[in-house]
Amino acid sequence: MTTRKHPSGMTTSSALISAMFLGLLLIPLTACSPRSEPPAAAKEATSATADEAENVRLVGYNNLQGRYALQVTTKSDAANGNWVYVGNVSNPRLEEGLFNPITRQKEWNGTSILEISDPAHPKYVWHIPNDVNATSRSVSVVYDFGSEKHDYLVRSVEAADRLKYQVFDITTRDTDPSKIALVSEIVGTPVNSCGQGCGGKFIDAPHPPKGAGYPEPRAHKGYWSQQSGLYYTSANEPGFRSTLLQIWDLKDPKTPKFVGRAWLPGQKLGEPGFQDQYAHHPMPDEANHRLYAGFRDGSGQIGAWDISNPASPKLVWSYDTSPPGRGPHTVSPIDYSTVPNFDGAALPRKYAFVTDELGGECEPGAVKSKSYMFDITFESNPMPVATFQVPVGDFCKRGGAFGPHQHAETVNGELNKFEDKLAWVAYLNAGVRVVDISDPYHPTEVGHYIPKTNVQAQGSRPIQLTDVDIDHRGFAYASDRSAPVCLTPEGGQVSIEGGAPCVGTGLFVLEYTGKKATATKN
Repeated sequence: MTTRKHPSGMTTSSALISAMFLGLLLIPLTACSPRSEPPAAAKEATSATADEAENVRLVGYNNLQGRYALQVTTKSDAANGNWVYVGNVSNPRLEEGLFNPITRQKEWNGTSILEISDPAHPKYVWHIPNDVNATSRSVSVVYDFGSEKHDYLVRSVEAADRLKYQVFDITTRDTDPSKIALVSEIVGTPVNSCGQGCGGKFIDAPHPPKGAGYPEPRAHKGYWSQQSGLYYTSANEPGFRSTLLQIWDLKDPKTPKFVGRAWLPGQKLGEPGFQDQYAHHPMPDEANHRLYAGFRDGSGQIGAWDISNPASPKLVWSYDTSPPGRGPHTVSPIDYSTVPNFDGAALPRKYAFVTDELGGECEPGAVKSKSYMFDITFESNPMPVATFQVPVGDFCKRGGAFGPHQHAETVNGELNKFEDKLAWVAYLNAGVRVVDISDPYHPTEVGHYIPKTNVQAQGSRPIQLTDVDIDHRGFAYASDRSAPVCLTPEGGQVSIEGGAPCVGTGLFVLEYTGKKATATKN
């Protein structure tokens, strides 16, 4: 048995876990294969330049080793330093993994870890690869956690033959990242936990019939709460038609325990009212005992559950946005102490900022995705009060995809309370848009940033910013998954005529430089 020292001086066992917990489908694993010696620090990333920007400044850039990216999660504190974690999706048409200049190995995309004390020069510290060509789009992190007070990362894994969530001990990321260790996996819910034949491995969930408007089974995204230790996921499981929400107890990261599940009526096999709805991902507001989720395609619904008892979430309200909506992706509750034209007993009020996920925006007659403001002050009657859209303009002629995907729902790893009343929205080939939501009835764009690609794009596609998150200093981090790489197969820098830096797939660090949002006085 070996021990590992935490930066605080505490020691912990890294022994293997050999037994399943109470029959749950949870598989503990050994540590990742150790490297022969600690890795050298990655070279500083190339810089990038803006193509179009208003009230948003490019602060820094990192090429992420050319790995296509999705979810970005920042997490910093005085004891553990300043970090950003990036969930990578698989690069298309690859027959082998991408070269990692740190380990000198070719690795399938997994999870990228960057040190961001200097936001102008994010340092690529480590890559946690997948065993196969898989997508690990989701990443969530907790610090000084569990009995050993270690730091942990959990990610999703989606491939043709595997659907699961993996928990890693990342305590040594700043001293010797080669010792980052996989400590457990979640591959499904307890068999028969929701009735006979209901519950089991994610991979064994029913597949959609031909022509259905919802995707194949997935283990999609999740959020690990630093406060409660609960992990909220969106995955398929036997007994349900489509992706629903699950809650896990990860207070001991080595032995995950299933707690409960939530879904919309019609999702469970045998229930009436199914409209191809499927949950995209959960967003918990634990302080107010609420769990929120958007449901893509089909019904296009938004839902909120009471999670006072996480073992038995209760649906509080739902709203159907389709037609004419495209299908919500991200749902964020926001408290307002002042709202134009409201005073007295009408305050305070609660709203939800909701962003659709794009789909076929540029097809003739297609419904255009948008962001919404919902008044949810009275949960018995949620009401849409405003929408925000970027005008199509010439974006459909630029190549790639146009439309919203996600807005920044967390700040430094915690629920985004939108205290500055600014919303950062990832808009693919339209870059990121900064929206003033101080008046929830009139969301107004106040800034944007669109990167410039200066190498031949694959299929003539521009950079498409897909996810955005905010750190403790207010810097925004936006990821791209559809532009060309800026590294040669051997890990060298791509040469650009005239010596300009290569700008392609990577992580963009941004700062809003415009006026702060202020609500109109009542």
